[in-house]
Amino acid sequence: MHKETPSSVRLVELDALRGIAAMAVVAYHYTTHYANQIGHMTPLRFGFPAGNYGVHLFFLISGFVIFMTLERTRNAMDFVVSRFSRLYPAYWAAMLVTGVVVYTIGMPGQRLPAWDLLLNLTMFQQILGAEHLDGSYWTLQVELFFYAQMLIWFIVGGLKRIHWVIAGWLLLAILYREGEIHHLHFSYLAREILILRHIPFFAMGILFYRLRTQPGERLLNWAMIGFCLLAIAIIHPPVYLLVALVCCALFTLFISDRLRGLKGGFFVYLGAISYPLYLLHQAIGFAVINRLEHVGISSLMACMLAALLVVALATGLAYWVERPAMRWLRTRWHQRKLRLGLV
Repeated sequence: MHKETPSSVRLVELDALRGIAAMAVVAYHYTTHYANQIGHMTPLRFGFPAGNYGVHLFFLISGFVIFMTLERTRNAMDFVVSRFSRLYPAYWAAMLVTGVVVYTIGMPGQRLPAWDLLLNLTMFQQILGAEHLDGSYWTLQVELFFYAQMLIWFIVGGLKRIHWVIAGWLLLAILYREGEIHHLHFSYLAREILILRHIPFFAMGILFYRLRTQPGERLLNWAMIGFCLLAIAIIHPPVYLLVALVCCALFTLFISDRLRGLKGGFFVYLGAISYPLYLLHQAIGFAVINRLEHVGISSLMACMLAALLVVALATGLAYWVERPAMRWLRTRWHQRKLRLGLV
């Protein structure tokens, strides 16, 4: 059977979903989360708690994109270079910008010891026992552990049996939760590396990719998505099932080509800056909101100005650091492969 490959237009729609998710997270942090953690000087009349769950849409998108990427990947190092060039240069640049803001106008509680800052360079600071320079960084470790698992399955040929892999993930996640209920805990290291609390969301992204490209597996993939939803219902509070169902609805529209409205320029722009925006928004935004409120600017206006600032910074980082660095690293790797006769 002919395998259909998602077109670049469809990936634009997926990037737009990523941008919308990033803006939802920003709205949550600047309204609800800031109010809970620090407190606005003039309380806002509204919040956006639902934005907290934007990260779970990120996880579905990653599942979809990483499986698609690995299907097109010839060897493991190509995937490593692809992911490194996509993630780390922008991350290090965002850390630099965040550090400058936090250590000049930031609140004292935002400033980390030098050792914690160094560990933040790895993206694995949480598992190494360090604090995050920006609280949003916690998802990056989750993503990296997912990439590592997928790379291992790619190397050993496990992607050809991805439904069995997903079934194993989900059973482990359920066993983890049942163990917690009965006071039989997984080790912290095993829980974090296996990302058991988050793996059902990544798995659903993979399954929606299979739905898109393998029509003959339709019933199997929908059944496995149902298994993912069951696992989420077991291991998380009820609201996460609702979040998962909303994500499923969005992806059903996406693979059915019913999100054409996201092909517009604004959503394409949001998609282009989504990763830098996510990296930059929380610590910088909190520092700016706090400073503006203390000079008499209303909380609502402070939030809006902080959002405009981080969007501007994210735009600069996306076009002047993220994209050029990614192109340069991937070109250098390709040239090295040519010299070594690996192409």
